[in-house]
Amino acid sequence: MTPFYHPTSVLVLDDDPLFLESLDFQFSEEVSCQTFTRPDAALEHLRAQAGQHPNFARYFRSVADEDSAEMPFGDLLLHLQLSELRNIIDDCNRQQRVSVAIVDFDMPKMSGVEFSRAIRDLPVKIILLTGKAGLETAIGAFNEGVIDCFLQKQDSGVTHALRREIRRLQQQYFAEIAAPIQSALALQRPAFFEDQFFLELYREISEHNAIVEHYICTAPSGVMMRDAEGNESFLLLADTETATAHSDAAESHGAPDELVQLLRARKAHAWFPTQSGLFEPNFRSDWARFIWPAQSLPGSSRWSYSFIRRDPAPDVLQRSQQRA
Repeated sequence: MTPFYHPTSVLVLDDDPLFLESLDFQFSEEVSCQTFTRPDAALEHLRAQAGQHPNFARYFRSVADEDSAEMPFGDLLLHLQLSELRNIIDDCNRQQRVSVAIVDFDMPKMSGVEFSRAIRDLPVKIILLTGKAGLETAIGAFNEGVIDCFLQKQDSGVTHALRREIRRLQQQYFAEIAAPIQSALALQRPAFFEDQFFLELYREISEHNAIVEHYICTAPSGVMMRDAEGNESFLLLADTETATAHSDAAESHGAPDELVQLLRARKAHAWFPTQSGLFEPNFRSDWARFIWPAQSLPGSSRWSYSFIRRDPAPDVLQRSQQRA
């Protein structure tokens, strides 16, 4: 799974208003469509969004100056700023960002291939709609990497093919823009989001709860999710070492026996609003506010999980990302 995902928009460029109206009608309930009849207007719109797409510089900063004394000569130390994900969550315009452009091949003033060349520096994925006359050119553009997909406009199954390709390319868009985060997070072991048993669980929970967006969190380990109505939930994960750390901390700090026993048996997960998330004595009286029923991850002896309808604690995601 990608470190984050949220609904995005599809830009459709065609000089035929009737085609745009028909396509918008067919897809409006599935995806946000932004339609254009003029290539220059579409290009201006995409250029205006250019700086809004997540990029490497947004999530990483150099800390060489802070730690230069401890680094071997020639190395560069980068700090992963997962707190930037919070900015995406809070961005009310995130769903209007274009991830896929559907472009007609045959247009006056600027052809579909020319338009595609003009935006290849953007992470937007491109579907070219072509007739038989432009098929050879489309194949050449695809092989050159100018477009990501081409479909014949008059094909009887083009609507079904568009649905399939939009879904595929939206996933590819997020996979590419989030690749640096994915690689950095994969260095942590164990990485729950690479566990096949977790991925099966996530798919099941996501489908059952109609989840449309998600954001990976590392402390606590888990995934913050939202449905189309904006309702939040959190899938909290703990491996054996993390569960042991929580139960040991609770016992050593004089937590109530009931809490210690729940954590030892892995029947509950805890996350307290402390720097480490571990139990501290000042939570002795209200500890029940910070635990949730836990279950073993099917097929795995390492992981257990809790599905929480709301964020596990106020601003937990924000605080934990700032420490990442």
